Amino acid sequence: GLLIIIAALFECGVIDQGGRYNRDLDTDRLRPGRSGWEYVLVWADQTGIDRDIVLTEVDIDNFIRAKGAIHAGVTTLLHEVGLAVSDLEQVILAGAFGSYIDLDSAISVGLLPEMAAERCLYVGNGSLMGCRMSELSNHIRRDVVKTTQRMTSFELSEVPSYKDQYVASLFLPHTDAALFPKATQRRR
Repeated sequence: GLLIIIAALFECGVIDQGGRYNRDLDTDRLRPGRSGWEYVLVWADQTGIDRDIVLTEVDIDNFIRAKGAIHAGVTTLLHEVGLAVSDLEQVILAGAFGSYIDLDSAISVGLLPEMAAERCLYVGNGSLMGCRMSELSNHIRRDVVKTTQRMTSFELSEVPSYKDQYVASLFLPHTDAALFPKATQRRR
């Protein structure tokens, strides 16, 4: 939900690239709060909890730092193995992240690189599915062993370009808008 809300607020110009509210808007939903500026998502009389549900700039900043880490990780990984997003035939999104993510919103804010939706496959709990498949098939079990022997790993924090990618990803969608041409066009 947070991803979709932030994407919508960004696309409509309620928040800027840095995640700060546009204080020139003529709305009573935007107001100063206890921890800075906040936007009222739901008024107290509609919540059943006797208080407004708000999204603060602190909430948005925390989201941007998390999305920046994910985008920087993806970008750094691709760079380290000599690939670009356009080289990927398929992107598999797994787990709760992959089951419930709104791809348009994820791209709009720069959580994921801009890519065609048809290249994404949602598999839900991929690790559990893989365990079940390897238990039921010797062929798949052998394939798992071969795959793990070809794998390599590296610590992202030790890759110098990761920090640069992270800092560049601390904006919506990114400091380089050319990486997100379709998302930039959708912004009002």
